[in-house]
Amino acid sequence: MRDTDPATFERYLAVIRSVPPAERFVRALALSALARDLAREGAARHSAHLGDNAVAERFLLQMYGPDVAARMTAMLRSDTPIAPPPHE
Repeated sequence: MRDTDPATFERYLAVIRSVPPAERFVRALALSALARDLAREGAARHSAHLGDNAVAERFLLQMYGPDVAARMTAMLRSDTPIAPPPHE
């Protein structure tokens, strides 16, 4: 479901497709960095009074969801090296 009419959405896609791939990649990286910065700032505003660990935990939860945040938080608390999850 979209809140944009099909013709407008098609024009949007045409504009996106007209940008060279390397520039699209750079823009995607910039947007990802912005999202991380905003999440970090939001976590700090919400949890700063609870300390740095609470800010880090909230940031992980916002950025990566409950499963990854729980795993990362447990590793950070135990000083265990962070490794990728095992493949199933």
